Amino acid sequence: MKQTRYNTFNLIHKALRASLYDAANTLQRTDFSSREQGWNAIRKVERVLFYFDEHAKHENNFILPAIQRYNAKLVDDFEREHVTDHALSKNINDYIIDWKVTYDEEEMIDLGTQIFYEFNEFIAFNLYHMNKEEDLLNKVLWEHYSDLEILQIHQALVQSIEPAVLAEQSKWIIRSINDAELTQWINGIRNSAPEHAFKAFLQMAESELPAERWSYLKDAIRGKAVVSDIYG
Repeated sequence: MKQTRYNTFNLIHKALRASLYDAANTLQRTDFSSREQGWNAIRKVERVLFYFDEHAKHENNFILPAIQRYNAKLVDDFEREHVTDHALSKNINDYIIDWKVTYDEEEMIDLGTQIFYEFNEFIAFNLYHMNKEEDLLNKVLWEHYSDLEILQIHQALVQSIEPAVLAEQSKWIIRSINDAELTQWINGIRNSAPEHAFKAFLQMAESELPAERWSYLKDAIRGKAVVSDIYG
């Protein structure tokens, strides 16, 4: 049986994809002649753009340096893609700025349509980009680093994230991963984080998960007494 290696991108990429899909679905339903609906959609889009901008910075600071020493050309390719991603984000933001300052309904609708199309371009690029990362970057990491070494890089990256942003991202991760991944992730937090942090993640999971998935998670976590102590 082929051994499964540690994929540092898996959880955050699932969360990022889910945030893309959620914002895209909101955009499709939005009547941009309505200030209330338009603002709701724009806030979602702006938050997604922020997530991806932060994700690119984290990769540039932590993942790509680990690749650089073994495949500098690959790093150059991905850095150029991050520049492209930033340009796509700027296109969306330019239309958002124009929408915010106009009250002409026809213009609001036209700008909303442009936001929608530009966001679709952003989605298409990033879905392909994330697939490439999980293929090409992981191949280099797996060839030259142990799972423990990759995990240490990942932990340093996570520790650099602002707590409020980390909490937001954690909610998207909880919503976006399967039961086995969720159980493994929560157990990892339990084994490495202070008890108060573990309890906070359990409470977050309870608030984010449907009842049946929360019940499964409680049963699946090792050391059921800890969950019982918290929830009775």
